[in-house]
Amino acid sequence: MKTFKPQIKHLTAIILMGFFILLFNGCSNEEKKTSKSFSGEEFIQVNELLYLLDFESETAFVQNGESIQDAVDAALPGDVIYIEPGTYREDIAVNSSNIKLIGLSYTPNDLLINNAKENNIDIIKLYDKSSIENHHQNFDNKEKENIISDFSRTELGGGIAHYRFKVRMGPGEFDVVGIHRVVRESRPFHPVPTKGDVFMVHGALTGFANTFLAKGLESVNDINAKTSAPFYLASKNIDVWGIDLGWTMIPAETTEFSFFEDWGFEKDIDHTLKALRIARTIRGITKQGFSNLNLLGYSSGATIAYGVANSETQQANMMKRNIKGLIPVDNAFKFENGENFGCVEANSHLDSFNSGVLENRWGEFFSLLGNLALTNPDSVSPIPDFEGLTNSRATRIVFSSPKDPDKGIFFHFFGGNVNEFLYSDENRIFRDAAGHSPFMPTKIFYEYNALNCSSSDGVSFDDHLELISVPIFYIGAGGGSGEAGYYTATLTASTDVTNHLVSLDDDPSKDFGHVDLWLGYNADKLVWSELSSWIVDHK
Repeated sequence: MKTFKPQIKHLTAIILMGFFILLFNGCSNEEKKTSKSFSGEEFIQVNELLYLLDFESETAFVQNGESIQDAVDAALPGDVIYIEPGTYREDIAVNSSNIKLIGLSYTPNDLLINNAKENNIDIIKLYDKSSIENHHQNFDNKEKENIISDFSRTELGGGIAHYRFKVRMGPGEFDVVGIHRVVRESRPFHPVPTKGDVFMVHGALTGFANTFLAKGLESVNDINAKTSAPFYLASKNIDVWGIDLGWTMIPAETTEFSFFEDWGFEKDIDHTLKALRIARTIRGITKQGFSNLNLLGYSSGATIAYGVANSETQQANMMKRNIKGLIPVDNAFKFENGENFGCVEANSHLDSFNSGVLENRWGEFFSLLGNLALTNPDSVSPIPDFEGLTNSRATRIVFSSPKDPDKGIFFHFFGGNVNEFLYSDENRIFRDAAGHSPFMPTKIFYEYNALNCSSSDGVSFDDHLELISVPIFYIGAGGGSGEAGYYTATLTASTDVTNHLVSLDDDPSKDFGHVDLWLGYNADKLVWSELSSWIVDHK
C-alpha cells in the first residue's frame, strides 16, 4: 500500500510551487488559483525546480554568518540544509552522501561557498531562469504528490496582499491546514524587506481570518489598519503568517467523527511545526532571509504555541529550531497553585469522550446565536435557555457575562452587559459569532483542562517548559485571562519576559474582554501597536 511518507517528504517543495509561480509569472487579477492561472509548460518548469528544493521533515537553515560545517556536522541522514546568501570561506567537508545542501542566490555575486562543487552543493540561482531550467533533470523519476490546493492572492489595499493556500499534512480526510501570509509588497508578488515577522495561531472554534484578519467584517473592502491586526502589522512592514487548523475545515453536514479519536493538541502542534518550516522556507525564497519566526498563539492557540516551544527544546540542532520569540495572548496555560483548577471540566470532557462524543459543538451553538442576532435581532429567541429574551440580548449575555464570578472568575469574551457591548462594535460581534467553525475535537478540551489537574492522565506537551529560553511577550485582557497568564513564563528559562495587560475598568466584570483584543474600537492603539513594537525590537 502507498504510504503518506513521500508526501510529507515533498511537503515544502509543493508549497513553494505556488510562490515560485507567482514570482516568475506576474498576474493582474486580484485573486487567482495556481491550477488555472498558468500554462502546462510554465507549471512543469516551476514544479521541476521545486523538486530540487524538497526536503525531509527535518530541515536546517544556515543564515549569513553561521557555519555550514556546523550544520553538516549536526545533520542526520536524509537532512536537507538550506544556505542563505553570504560569503562562506570555511573549508567544508561533507562526508555523507545522504545529506543534501542547497544554496539560494538572489543576485550573481551574493553567494560564495568554498568547495561548493567538490561537495555537490546545489546552487539555485533564483535570478536566472536558465539556471532553473538546468535543474529539470531526472524530474520524471520523482514521485509527484498533489498536496496543495486553493492557492490565491488577494489585494487588501495600501500595497498589502493576502496569500492563502491549503496543505495536506497527513493521510486522513481532514489532515489539511490552511496557511496565510499578509505582507506589504513593492509590486505584486514581491514583498518589501520586512522589519519583523510573526506566525499567528488562532484559538478555539475559528480560523485565521475570523480570528485575526477580517474578524466580524462584512467584506474584504473593510480591512484596514483600524479593523485588522494582520493588516496593521503588515502596514508596519511586518511579515504576518498564520494557520487554519484542520478542524476549522470540517463541513457542517459532517455526522461521523471517528477521525477525532486521536485528534488532540499533539496533532495541532505537529501541524503548526510543519507550517512554521514552510513559512520560513518561503520567506527565504522571497528574499526575507531564513531567520526564525516569532510564534503568537491566542487563547487555546497559546497552548499550541507553548507546546511547539516545548517540543523544540528537544531539538538539539539549533539550526532546526524555528521559534525566536513566543507571544502567548490571553491564556494562562499553567495556573499558579492550579493543580486542581481544571479537574471538573477535564472530567466532564473525558466522560463525553468515553461515551463516544468525540466532537465538541460549541461553535455550532455560537454560530446559531450570531446568525439569529444578525437576521432577527429584536425577535424572541427560539433557544429554550433564553425564553423571553430577544436574539440580540441573548447573544450579549453569552458573550459578555463573566464565566463564574462567585468563584472569582470574571473571564468574558467582550466587555459589556445585556444592553450593550462596551469596547467593540455590536454588529461585528454578531458577524464574528456567526462565522464560528461548527466542530472541534472533544479531546482538545479535555487536554486543555488536564494541564491544570494533577489527577488527570498527563499530557506531554508541557514536559519541558523549564527549557524554553526564547523571549516571551504576554498580552492579556483585564476581563479575559488577564494577569493569570503571567505565571507560565516564570516556569521557563527565559530571561526576556514582557507582560502587557489591557485593563480599562476597575470592575473586572466590566473590563476589556478576551476578544476585544482583536475587535475593539481602539485595539490598534491598546494592543497591536505594543505587539508591533515588540516584534520590531525582537527582529
